[in-house]
Amino acid sequence: MSQSPESTQEQFFHRPELAAALADQALDTSLGSSGGMFLAAPRRTGKSTFVRQDLVPEFERRNLNVIYVDLWIDKTVNPAIHIASAIRTELAREDGAVANALKKLSKLSRLTVGAWGHGLSFDLSQLNLSKDATLADALKALSKASQKKLILVIDEAQHALTTDEGINALFSLKAARDSLNTDQGQYGMQLIATGSNRDKLATLVNGREQAFYGADMVQFPTLGKDYVQWLVGRSKLHLDNDLATDVFQSLGSRPEPFRKALSQTRLQLALNPAQDSDAMLASLAAKGVRDSRTDFLNTVASLPPLQSALLRELAADSLLGPDVRRPGLFSAAMKARLLARLADEMGADHGVSVETPSVQNALDKLREANFLWRSQRGSYSVEDEQFLEWLAQDKDLNGIQ
Repeated sequence: MSQSPESTQEQFFHRPELAAALADQALDTSLGSSGGMFLAAPRRTGKSTFVRQDLVPEFERRNLNVIYVDLWIDKTVNPAIHIASAIRTELAREDGAVANALKKLSKLSRLTVGAWGHGLSFDLSQLNLSKDATLADALKALSKASQKKLILVIDEAQHALTTDEGINALFSLKAARDSLNTDQGQYGMQLIATGSNRDKLATLVNGREQAFYGADMVQFPTLGKDYVQWLVGRSKLHLDNDLATDVFQSLGSRPEPFRKALSQTRLQLALNPAQDSDAMLASLAAKGVRDSRTDFLNTVASLPPLQSALLRELAADSLLGPDVRRPGLFSAAMKARLLARLADEMGADHGVSVETPSVQNALDKLREANFLWRSQRGSYSVEDEQFLEWLAQDKDLNGIQ
């Protein structure tokens, strides 16, 4: 059966020049061995699609061995397991060659993933490897077997900070990278990490206690006018490209809501061809933003009072910037702020406890509902930067200062 022109069209917008530039930067050792490259961009702006469809293929075209792992593919799974599974899959692919490369080690059956040899381990007995092999041993063997430089790409890398095993896995990867990049006869290794929240990702490179302290942090460029022109062309709509680009940017340069607005515009014009397509697109996009924001704020308003107050306080804290931090969540100052906010919203006799057990329970509930992100070391932040934008626009956010 023949395919329609629409079905045979390329489904992804490609940015080969950007992929080549980032690959060049990641592999450039003119200033010494790089500590890695960390790409930050807001959620749903096309970052992961670019990594999978453009950056990984660019590394592969350069005859490099790429291991890709998405820590958000299932957030209920320990991030260390995701990392281990991706490496195990690549080890299995090079089964015989890896076994030969590890002949100097005793018979192995398990691979340990964790800082200083502690942490997560998984069974590799079916590969005839050996016991007590470190992650560095396995990656060295993999590099030698493939005779290629290793490129490990970790999508949503900040999620590794949510468990001790994930943190330990990062230290093990650093040890493996350092060994592969300094030992003679090795092909080398580079780490590329992405994150949907710059502040969270920065924790991995700005904290002296973190595995990849000092690595390069890059603000990933959002999609622009060329993407809008490509997508509008696919839609078969007759739109002014400058206006369509303005609409796209008003949606936070996020493809999903823009695609939805284009689809709705096409449907409305099919029902009434006399309508102005440019005005229709702008109107539908603005309505989509208002509806999403209203739904979110209504959800926040329906939360139990302490949860709502905590979320607003954390949002206000985030908006102060990374260099300004108010007292901790369980401090007397925060309790006073929560009480003031609750009194303002419910009256002085609100009866809501702000003692530590109540606050901790509220934080746990917000985290379970994906409003908050928590690192293993106990710091909290608003999960999605879009949430922060909407809360910042809400008159109630800064009602108590």
